[in-house]
Amino acid sequence: MKILWVLPSSIFLLITLLFPAQPGYTQVTGNLTPTPGVEVASEMDFVPADCGQLAEPIAIDPLIPQAVGAWPIWIALPNWTGATKGILVVSNQHNHPEHQLDGWWFTKAAWFVDKSYVGEVRIRGVNLADNSPIYFDFSSDEPHTVASLNPDQPGGFVTGLDELAFFPSGVWVSDAGCYRLEAEWDGGRWQQIIAVSRPGQ
Repeated sequence: MKILWVLPSSIFLLITLLFPAQPGYTQVTGNLTPTPGVEVASEMDFVPADCGQLAEPIAIDPLIPQAVGAWPIWIALPNWTGATKGILVVSNQHNHPEHQLDGWWFTKAAWFVDKSYVGEVRIRGVNLADNSPIYFDFSSDEPHTVASLNPDQPGGFVTGLDELAFFPSGVWVSDAGCYRLEAEWDGGRWQQIIAVSRPGQ
């Protein structure tokens, strides 16, 4: 399937995604068991005002001018509007229903792992208000709360992107809010705060 990604710097990338990914590209862990007691919002709201200092998007490649994270893994924010830092925009329409996550809100994201790193990088995310998890889907089998990405087994390819392994993913959240993204690998980890919001301010 071919998807046109529009980046904030007006660079257009035609990316051939292996989505669903072929077996072996990405391993995911954790069962799809929605957290008990989590209230799923009936409407995706605007970005909260109380998230504090949001992650600062940086350029990790000329083709990826807005990404959040640090070596060896970053997430690009393809819906970034330029108005505010560190925001993952989620449509207020349910455009990708997942029967096991009834009512949860879906968007797409792109992860990049430096090919110089050897091993797996684990990612997870939680809503700071109620500890509800972010669910990730890298292989179209089912979403999981923890994903393991290996740069030797990318989930897709971007022409001209030679130093970074590309992993397209689906993302499900229960509500707009302030979220902590975490990445952990052998010898290190980072945490970044992003906001999840419907389009607009």
